[in-house]
Amino acid sequence: MFQEYEQLEQQIAEHQARIEELQEQMAQAERKKDGVIAFDKALVNLAAEYQMEEEEFFVARGRQVVEWLVDQLNDEDAPDYVQTLKSRVARHLKKEGDSPRRGRRAAATASKSAEPKLETGHYRNPYTGATVEKKKRNPKALSQWIDEYGLETVKEWKI
Repeated sequence: MFQEYEQLEQQIAEHQARIEELQEQMAQAERKKDGVIAFDKALVNLAAEYQMEEEEFFVARGRQVVEWLVDQLNDEDAPDYVQTLKSRVARHLKKEGDSPRRGRRAAATASKSAEPKLETGHYRNPYTGATVEKKKRNPKALSQWIDEYGLETVKEWKI
């Protein structure tokens, strides 16, 4: 019975120490928040004093900010806000139909999507008499005909 009581007291002491640690972290976060607010006010005051827009400050420091962000993005131990930024950018690019991870693939698919589209069916070259069936993608021969004779001409060859 006394052993359980001692264990409970020990757990209470551990929890109280953790509470004190968390309270200190909260106080530090509050100080940082106050610093950010003071910094923002200082920026606004500087902009007004020198008759500048806030955006001009951002442009002037933009390159350094971008370099810093890229370094943060590559850091595995980056803060939570960096991970949040990564996920938001990825979601935005996904909505736009682009992906940050595709890079070269996106360029390759863009060139493929630029390939002329023809309806599914059979095409006969009147000059050679050759017939080609198009199902999903343009067969090699059909692509060569488009390059040689033009898309509009080849469209007329559908049988």
